[in-house]
Amino acid sequence: MAVESDGSAASNDLKVQFDEHGLVPAVVQDWRDGAVLMVAYMNRAALDETLQTGYVHFWSRSRQQLWKKGETSGNFLLSKRVFLDCDGDVLLVKAEPTGPACHTGARTCFFSEVTPQGVAATHGDEEANGSVFDRLYEMVRQRKAHPQEHSYVSSLMKDGPDRILKKVVEEAGEVVLAVKTEHREEIIHEVADLLFHTIVAMGHCDIPMTAIQQELGKRFGKTGIREPE
Repeated sequence: MAVESDGSAASNDLKVQFDEHGLVPAVVQDWRDGAVLMVAYMNRAALDETLQTGYVHFWSRSRQQLWKKGETSGNFLLSKRVFLDCDGDVLLVKAEPTGPACHTGARTCFFSEVTPQGVAATHGDEEANGSVFDRLYEMVRQRKAHPQEHSYVSSLMKDGPDRILKKVVEEAGEVVLAVKTEHREEIIHEVADLLFHTIVAMGHCDIPMTAIQQELGKRFGKTGIREPE
């Protein structure tokens, strides 16, 4: 259930249960793909600042002071929704990160796997990152903002929408032909090409993946995607 600015849950009288130190753990999740970014603690002031400013704040137990995530690194967390668990003693913060959430420079603090042998195997950023679509869109956005001489995406952006749309139509036709042949590997290859060029078109128009995810989310009912009206 969502948390209101007074600390109460939106649907009933459940309140945030701060511990004896006035703290409550807060799990931060990327609102785009659900990846868990970090866990920290909030007190009443940190929760209030998060809800009122839109920037995620925590209480630093080591420094004993309020901490605006990103105030030093510039990697802020923009709060989208704050939820409270059924017992009222854990917060879930859905946020949009403006950079890596971890102080190590990784996107998420959870990039080490604990094995049955008790060994922590560290994974690279590639595996720790979430949706490949989000990563692809971010690359497209970067190529648009900072063109690179030998970049295919940069060349598409430079030539403008006509070339991008020509590629989208071309790849859509390739998908149709591949499906007709029912050749699995060819279908996968052509659909990947179509999705890639569609994401480039989205980047050209500054339409983020979250906008598409939200639109698709609206179309899902309890029994599936609703029929067109």
